[in-house]
Amino acid sequence: MTQILFSILLLISSGACWSATLNQALTNTYNTSPDFKDKQEAVKAEHEKIVQALAGWRPTVDLSTAMTLNKQVNSGTNKDLLSSSTPSGQKSNAHEGSLNLRQNLYSGGATLAQTNSAEHSIRSAWANLQSTEQTVLLNAIQSYLDLVSKYKQVELYKANKAALLKNLEDAAEKKRVGEETITQLANAQARYADADAQAQNAEAQLMGSKATYERIVGLKAPVHMEKAGAFENLPKTLEEVLQTAGEENPTIIAAQFDHLTAQSEADRVGSNLLPTVDLVGSSSRQETRSDLNYTGIVNQNTANYATNHQVAIQAKVPLYEAGTVRSQKRQALEIASQKRIAIETVRRQIIEQAIQIWQNYTAAKNNIQNYQKQVEAAQISLEGTTQEMNVGSKVLLDVLNAQRDLLQAQLALVEAEKTYFYESYRLLAIIGRLNAKTLKLDVDYFDPQSHYQKVRGYF
Repeated sequence: MTQILFSILLLISSGACWSATLNQALTNTYNTSPDFKDKQEAVKAEHEKIVQALAGWRPTVDLSTAMTLNKQVNSGTNKDLLSSSTPSGQKSNAHEGSLNLRQNLYSGGATLAQTNSAEHSIRSAWANLQSTEQTVLLNAIQSYLDLVSKYKQVELYKANKAALLKNLEDAAEKKRVGEETITQLANAQARYADADAQAQNAEAQLMGSKATYERIVGLKAPVHMEKAGAFENLPKTLEEVLQTAGEENPTIIAAQFDHLTAQSEADRVGSNLLPTVDLVGSSSRQETRSDLNYTGIVNQNTANYATNHQVAIQAKVPLYEAGTVRSQKRQALEIASQKRIAIETVRRQIIEQAIQIWQNYTAAKNNIQNYQKQVEAAQISLEGTTQEMNVGSKVLLDVLNAQRDLLQAQLALVEAEKTYFYESYRLLAIIGRLNAKTLKLDVDYFDPQSHYQKVRGYF
């Protein structure tokens, strides 16, 4: 009994008995993908830009202190000439502390420009995070569908091999009793050898798909997998796809915010040509103590205190900066123009991809019905050809060809289903809606806006 329990636990731990669904695969991918987690941390770091930008609206306050020790001893010829009223030496120490405040009143618009730049840069990072999420989930979907199809292909190749083995055995038996020719037997042997090679290749491809699945999903490849379907809640027309993609595709959104970021950066650089005004305030206190040594009398101690408060308005007007700032501003404006042009480049690429995906999606959807009919017809043809061979109106080669046609139709149907399912999710991605919430994954959603609001309050 103990041995049986140990065997069961071993099978469970090895994953041999585990079955998987697409939802489980996507859930684990969302939770464990290093690419997605890496981008999340990058977004968190990007959020700090708003804190740094808002710091320009706030004052800076610093506290400084200093202590000075001094000792003076008179010696040499002058020492003999000292009178009782003249000190022969002196010790002193001074303590000073000051509190300084600086508040910028006007910086030529630099603070506002930096704040806008930070806001736009952060929203570009959010869009890139969404792109990463879509890419990660789409890769997981592809690996899942590919693994499901590879399992199905292996089954078909094995069934084909078994059928051809039976044909070979029947042909060998008929050849032995003189009812079949050596040519037909050779045909059966050749087809069986090819079927064996195809089955082995399918097994090898299956192992490669398992490795890809484990790398992307982060789970051991299961033996049993539920067949995934296409995503149903999709736009009904190509026009709707193009409109939604133009408005919600994260790549386009990122390009738009990159342009706004570049414009804000040009404004920030240009602010260096404008005046700046600061309010400066300080409060300081100094304490000085001295010990005077007189010849023949007791030392004399003194203590002095000084307190100073100051408020000032400081203005700085740049007159000539050797042309550096003007050059930097022209450079920033050219970069902003480049980013503006990039928006149209990205938009055209997305439109092209959307059209291609839509055509692949609709074609694959229609092909499923065609290949299903082809499989049904090929099965009927194989059965009829086999019966006709048994009555002598067909030869073994006709049966082998019918078996080959059936296999090709079955493989085409598997590929068409995989393409249709995959293209439906690609269509969801191109319109910017392939995410954990749309797929209703049971995960702890990463909300960049919530983290942003939390960080924005830091000071």
